[in-house]
Amino acid sequence: MRIAGLLSGVRVRIKGVEKLAPGQTYVFLSNHQGNFDGPVLLHAIPRDIRALVKKEMMQIPVLSLVMKQVRFVPIDRKDPEGARAALERGSRLLQSGLSFIAFPEGTRSRTGSLGPFKKGVFVMALRAGAPIAPITILGSRDVQPPGAFGIRPGVIDLVFHEPLATAGLGIEGRDALIEQTYSAIASAMPSGHASGGPFTAS
Repeated sequence: MRIAGLLSGVRVRIKGVEKLAPGQTYVFLSNHQGNFDGPVLLHAIPRDIRALVKKEMMQIPVLSLVMKQVRFVPIDRKDPEGARAALERGSRLLQSGLSFIAFPEGTRSRTGSLGPFKKGVFVMALRAGAPIAPITILGSRDVQPPGAFGIRPGVIDLVFHEPLATAGLGIEGRDALIEQTYSAIASAMPSGHASGGPFTAS
């Protein structure tokens, strides 16, 4: 990532990473602006982390083998039973001490605005009792927009927010946790980029 970024003229600025407790397992949740988000997060987060990924990504040659080897968890939202099994597997890996990253919007934003959140990853965090670490990504849409393959020079900012505790909340605390995470991520975004609210997605 460092070499690719340097060669492409991409610089990553990180703010607030000191808010993470040493040795703590987290579910890192971020807004999703472009194709470069995942690689940047994997590079910038100071953890050995896994990811929830869309099932379609497991069809990419070579990359799919790597993701299987390192135990990334594919999820198919068109298959509710399979999705539940994937979230259960994610919860077990969290409990074993592995942190996760996920994009609760479920897909890249086409407008740059923060979209509604899917609920599954929050259930996973609650079942494992793992705190959520909200992150705001800024600038990645300009570096590699949705649908683009080329990488443009630019600056990507990552803002780490105060982690949100989940231990003892239970599933009934899910909606409040979603609202808190949405508000944290939205707080570092430009005005007017988070007006839709977190609850219009299934």
